[in-house]
Amino acid sequence: MTRFNAFSLLKNAVTGHKDWTEQWPDSQPKAAYDVVIVGAGGHGLGA
Repeated sequence: MTRFNAFSLLKNAVTGHKDWTEQWPDSQPKAAYDVVIVGAGGHGLGA
């Protein structure tokens, strides 16, 4: 798992973001889901 800290963000910004490892190796959506959450977050709940 990649460590996300200020140094790694700055280093990857300078080097063109070429050293990042893949975080979601299986990014294909599933055929079905039990629950779908839409619009979650502080701004959505406050409106």
